Amino acid sequence: MNILLTERLGLDALLIRRHGLLRAVALTAFVFGLLVWVYVVVIQVTHPEWLVEPFSHVDVFPFDWRLDEVGMASFAVAAVGFLVWQIEMNARNR
Repeated sequence: MNILLTERLGLDALLIRRHGLLRAVALTAFVFGLLVWVYVVVIQVTHPEWLVEPFSHVDVFPFDWRLDEVGMASFAVAAVGFLVWQIEMNARNR
């Protein structure tokens, strides 16, 4: 009986660590996605002619995306990160 309890506690600790990792990844994706999006918005306001330029000088996917495409993708990453983070926080508080 004690072995089953130990195995159960080990599984619970693993699930808690995985949920903690998922919360950290989701929050990081939300924050950094939002920061990149704000960067693109500032560029759009101050230098709108730069939006058609590539995000990087590297000519390999995904680094050859235009700056406005990077802004759209980062906003989507931030939205998904926020959604996952909120779901995990609500699941934690139950």
